[in-house]
Amino acid sequence: MVLLRTSAARSPFVLIPEPFGSLIFERCTGRYLPFDAEATQLLLCLASAGVDHVIASTEDRSRRMRIARFYETFYALGFFTLEGRFAGHVLETVPPVNHLTGPLAVHLEVSDTCNLRCQHCFAGDFTERVTPLGLAELDRLFEQMAAMGSYRLGLTGGEPLLREDLFEIIDLALAHGLAPCVTTNGMLLDEATAREFGRRELLWLNVSLEGGSPATNDLIRGRGSFQRVMRNVEALAQYAKFSLAFTVMRTNLHEIERCAELARRVGAESAVFRPLYPVGRARENLDLMPTFSEYNAALGTLSDARLMKADPNCVVDPFSPALRRDTGALIYWGHGCGAGNLVCSISISGDLSPCSFLGPGFRVGNVQDRCLSDLWRDVALTRFRTSAGGQTSDSLPYPQGCRARALWLNGSVDAADPWIDDYSSGERIEKA
Repeated sequence: MVLLRTSAARSPFVLIPEPFGSLIFERCTGRYLPFDAEATQLLLCLASAGVDHVIASTEDRSRRMRIARFYETFYALGFFTLEGRFAGHVLETVPPVNHLTGPLAVHLEVSDTCNLRCQHCFAGDFTERVTPLGLAELDRLFEQMAAMGSYRLGLTGGEPLLREDLFEIIDLALAHGLAPCVTTNGMLLDEATAREFGRRELLWLNVSLEGGSPATNDLIRGRGSFQRVMRNVEALAQYAKFSLAFTVMRTNLHEIERCAELARRVGAESAVFRPLYPVGRARENLDLMPTFSEYNAALGTLSDARLMKADPNCVVDPFSPALRRDTGALIYWGHGCGAGNLVCSISISGDLSPCSFLGPGFRVGNVQDRCLSDLWRDVALTRFRTSAGGQTSDSLPYPQGCRARALWLNGSVDAADPWIDDYSSGERIEKA
């Protein structure tokens, strides 16, 4: 068993050099905060000298005032020590010219089996039996992630709790300073497992449900699954923080508010809503897929102050373009989605792709053969990329939207996302 390393032994922030300036990774929240080139240079100065020295050595009066305001603002957020220095670690790396130093999140499959057979499962049926990455390979991968500033790690499957060494994997990730998140169907949770999750820092749990009632959830996940998960999260709430994660489908559009209220009632710290993607088993059940307008209308009910702010201990996280438009930080600008731009996926055997939803045809290489930074800079990912920091590439033909939806519903990753187009046409996507 790997010894747990507490967050107290690490700097609370990491500065990651980027083409536009830098990203600051905030360990206590797992968030990335973007800073432009001027602010980055100031942070680098404050990493080696106190604020009084930096201000005193600045001749321009207006700049001194700007430095003082910057310092006061971010001192209140814990960015600086009592001595006036940046309270973080500066990652020693040279960023690429036109894309991020590393993915903001890596989604890693740790299991290729599951104890449920959900109608909308993105993973589909696991027919190919492969040798999973072992602890030694994962240890190297996590070391490479930390060196790139890629701290967010999503552990997926299949069902991760079916992997016997799951907590050893989590401990390896924590030892390298990563912030792992486990997505589980919740069926295998018990008090002992909840205790194990609770004693680990920087760990988040997503427990998946597909409705706010047994009838709605069990239609997708199977009879009795709702009540069993409810019993299990009751134990989980005593020991660990977790979120309830819902896939928005035509079957639960009417229960979005009820889902948010359920999350608060069972002690979840957030309620997360995501759209159904037409991949895996969902491709056989496209009638479950709501239109873009239906999806946004359902999530729009969550913007009501009564729901969004009713309980400060439970955050509602709607994955809605309309609701996020004015709140998201801009770290790259251009076409497409986050696949290959902000995130990447690694299969259970180590194959890297821009997104697992795209299927095996878009695999770039294997982490057992090449280091993560080499794979991240591979030319095979450039077709998905735009320049970091606001430079748009005119060579990409698609305007916006999910590349997996474009592939599976429109025939090509270079095509328009028909779900986004559906917003203007008002037509529901039908199964081909």
